[in-house]
Amino acid sequence: MNRRIALALIGAGLWLASMVVPATGAVPGQAPAGPPFPEPVVDQAVYDEAGILSPETIARSESTIDAIEARTGAEIVVYSQLVDYGVETSETEARARALIDQWGIGRAGFDDGMVLFFDIDPSGEHGQVELYAAPGFEATYLTNAARQAIFEDEMVPYLQAADFDGAVQIALQRVDAAVTPEHAAQLQTARQVNAAVGLVGAPIVFLGLAGWAFAAWRRYGRDPIYLDDPSILMPAPPPDLTAAAGAFVVEGGATRRALTTAMLDLASRGLISFREDRGLLGLGHKVGVDVDPAPGDAAEEAQRIRNTRRPIGPAEVVALGELRQLASGKPENRIESKDLPRFSSSVGAFDSVLERHVVDHGWFVERPSKVVGRWTGRGLLAILLGVVALVAGFGLTISGLVLIAVAAIAGGIVIILFARGMPAVTMPGAMVRAMLAAYRRTLQRTMEQSRTMDEVVDGAGLTWIETPDQAVVWGTALGLQDEIEAVLKRSLEVVRKEPATASAVYFPIWYQTADGSSFAGAVASGSGASLFSGSAIPDIGGMMSAVGTIGNSPASSSSGGSGGGGFGGGSSGGGGGGAGGGF
Repeated sequence: MNRRIALALIGAGLWLASMVVPATGAVPGQAPAGPPFPEPVVDQAVYDEAGILSPETIARSESTIDAIEARTGAEIVVYSQLVDYGVETSETEARARALIDQWGIGRAGFDDGMVLFFDIDPSGEHGQVELYAAPGFEATYLTNAARQAIFEDEMVPYLQAADFDGAVQIALQRVDAAVTPEHAAQLQTARQVNAAVGLVGAPIVFLGLAGWAFAAWRRYGRDPIYLDDPSILMPAPPPDLTAAAGAFVVEGGATRRALTTAMLDLASRGLISFREDRGLLGLGHKVGVDVDPAPGDAAEEAQRIRNTRRPIGPAEVVALGELRQLASGKPENRIESKDLPRFSSSVGAFDSVLERHVVDHGWFVERPSKVVGRWTGRGLLAILLGVVALVAGFGLTISGLVLIAVAAIAGGIVIILFARGMPAVTMPGAMVRAMLAAYRRTLQRTMEQSRTMDEVVDGAGLTWIETPDQAVVWGTALGLQDEIEAVLKRSLEVVRKEPATASAVYFPIWYQTADGSSFAGAVASGSGASLFSGSAIPDIGGMMSAVGTIGNSPASSSSGGSGGGGFGGGSSGGGGGGAGGGF
């Protein structure tokens, strides 16, 4: 009994194995269904891998295809293969397109290839057929609708009778009649026009866009020239110019330097102060802000009063108002470093008011942000149109349109690059910028020769700079952070050599360590306060970096074939189309 059961199981297993072989379409000695496909053979156009065609049909088809290629250059392939049951039309279309791409059927640049593709299921009588044409063949000889009509009206009756010879022969007869030298000449003309459009149109588009931007910059964006002799050292900045506005004029727009300068200006007036906030294990370098801090001693208050003699700007007023609102209700009006990112939403208002201030004073022709935004928008529009043209060019396989699209995108990028230089200063603005450059040289030379910030004030004889704080603020506005740091380093050396002078040497009183001691007090005690980066060397750059964080926000088948086997290196072009269906 057990022996009978074992024999029955073995028999069932053999029967299942026999069913698996035809189900997978794997026939001994038969190439597996593509893609990938086996390499083509030179001078061969018919590949009957499924064994459905007679030798006579293969020979006749080769002759017909050779004649078509001889008179027009178009390349046609007939390909059959065995596949599983249940293959879909879309699968066969994808395989036909893959064959064109892998073998490079059709001439390169013409894309005039076509494939008559058969997916035959294991029954040997049914499957899917595709008459897939590359874009050039479709546009010149047979449209998708025309090829679909050949399939439905001519081939289907033969296919339903499993007469594959008749189906192939009638299809090639209709293709042979449609592929004429006249149509080939039209394809050649279209190719020449396409090349001309790309080779001529693309440079015109690029040079037109780039030239437009350059001409507009020369006419509207180029700053007037105000002669500035480097030997002229101006004793003071222009009247009615705040330090933040000076940074704006020098930089050509609202930048982080302008905001940092405004923060230091407010601190020098005693309206805010900075408190270092060290991270875990003393790592990190952030600051909190104390708004309207308590008054200092008499000397400190006297210095702050002198700092307020120069009018405060409207942008600084806006920034101070936002800080006061943020600090409202907090202990000691203190804004912790973790809360400062909320100030970032106010930076736009600060920039806008500062920009309006410099425009109202006649230093800029137009608001720089408006000019930059306008030209950036034009550049983005050119890029968008270029992308649309690029997609259309690839979809229609029009290389000339692709070249024009690339030129438009490149031209748009050039416009965006020019946008930053489009804002122009007026002649008074050019004069202000030249005077600021001269003043920067004055301050820079003074700092290079001074041991302390007090000497920068006393020795240089700059009439409007009455305190070291003012020198720090304006030095920051003019990009002299390194020079300020160097002076503070020399100040520390003075204190080291002459400790008794510590109280007389300037260090910022508006920047405090995490424990609440001032920088000046830490210097006097030799503790190496917040500006020292953990050592006894001042790091005003580190301080500037920390202050500068205020306002930060919270944290395919389109490839060409190899052209092997005698084909012309054409491709499906990512376009083209299939026609056909099941039978």
